[in-house]
Amino acid sequence: MYTKRNNSYTSVIKKSPLKEIITQSTAKTIYTVRKDEFLFHENHPASGIFFIMSGKVKIVRNEKLHYPSILYLVKPGDVLGMHAIIDDHPHTNSAVALVNTDVCFIPRDEFLQIVACSHKNKMIVMQQLCSRIDHIESRINSRSDKSATERFAELLLLLAETYGITDKNTLKVELNLEELASLTGTSKGYLSKIIGDFSQKDVILFKNNGIRILNVPDLKQIAKV
Repeated sequence: MYTKRNNSYTSVIKKSPLKEIITQSTAKTIYTVRKDEFLFHENHPASGIFFIMSGKVKIVRNEKLHYPSILYLVKPGDVLGMHAIIDDHPHTNSAVALVNTDVCFIPRDEFLQIVACSHKNKMIVMQQLCSRIDHIESRINSRSDKSATERFAELLLLLAETYGITDKNTLKVELNLEELASLTGTSKGYLSKIIGDFSQKDVILFKNNGIRILNVPDLKQIAKV
């Protein structure tokens, strides 16, 4: 369930291309989604858009399986649910909070009304949808063109870029072996071998779901980026 918050996230909103839409909304509400709770479920009707104010979210498909497929990760400033609203269909995936995550929710009808009243807002929404499609296509191409080892190295670099690292070079996001394997597009057993190989070569240190990057140049070379 959601717990209402009254926090101000002005700086996050100002950086968003959707800032005018968010500002114009009078029905928006800011909530906290607790760790492991769902923002929305696959195949459920889309009731509005979710602007991520803080926290981390994973987008998964086939949520009822023991190991659902993780499509991608979401960071503050990203927007979820927009495609389903614009195309008028149920959610094609599910969104799950990796940590306590604050979201700004704008109801479907108000969002569509604000967009319809402004040509500028229509263009912004179109650009956001195209950007999301490009991102997904890039992920698909990366999975098909690279080995599992290369994909895992690229994933670690992406996680560092998306969520940042601590002063000890540890990723600021904790993912278990199943989640890392799903994002890499390989089995848990094979990923364990890759992690073991990376650890032996002093590229990373994996402990208690935390990943410390020891050698960025080697990681980039493995990822071929």
